[in-house]
Parts: sequence; C-alpha cells; structure tokens
Amino acid sequence: MPRRELRPHRVWQIGVPLNLLLAIPAAYPVAFGMLAAQVLAGELGWVPIDPTVVDDGAGFIIILGVVAVVFAGLVVFGLNALFAFRAPRLKAGRYWFAVALLVVVPDVLYWTVLR
Repeated sequence: MPRRELRPHRVWQIGVPLNLLLAIPAAYPVAFGMLAAQVLAGELGWVPIDPTVVDDGAGFIIILGVVAVVFAGLVVFGLNALFAFRAPRLKAGRYWFAVALLVVVPDVLYWTVLR
C-alpha cells in the first residue's frame, strides 16, 4: 500500500502547532545549550563569565546539556519527519528552518526575557 501524500499547507497546519508544543519540553535542553554557549564564549574571552559557573562544575552540566540537546533534536526531527517527508512538493529548507525557529525562539525568549 503506497504512503498517503500530504499537501504542503497540511504539513504547515500540523507542523506549526506541533513544534510550538515541542518547545515546552525543549526548554531545558535549550537552556543547557545557552549555558554551554555562554561558558564557551567566556573561555574564548569574548564575554566576561561568572567564575562560580565554571568553578561549580559547568563541564558536567554542559555534557548533560549536549546529550539533552541531541535527544531533543532527534525527537523533534523524528516527529516532524513522520509527516514532512510525505509532502513531495513541500519546500523542505523553509520548513526545517521554521521548525528550528518554532522550537528554539520561544525557549530563548522564556529564559532571557520572560523569566
């Protein structure tokens, strides 16, 4: 039995709410990624870093963060791939870029502005 093809607008109708919902459990992996970026930028001398962050074992947190980011990325990719690959006329570059923005931007706004 052939797979059912989806129209591109259906993929967008499914994908936007799905990825906004996926932003909720992805909040902590994004926070760990932001911490890793902050520590890395501090180690490179680009920004001043709080020494207590590095002294209190940020390396372990960063490793956990990288694992969490990879796992969350695989979950987001897998759930989107279930229906995104069924739309042959979908502009894949735009869709996957929107997926990344819909998951990361609300979390970055939460951790930097709203919290």
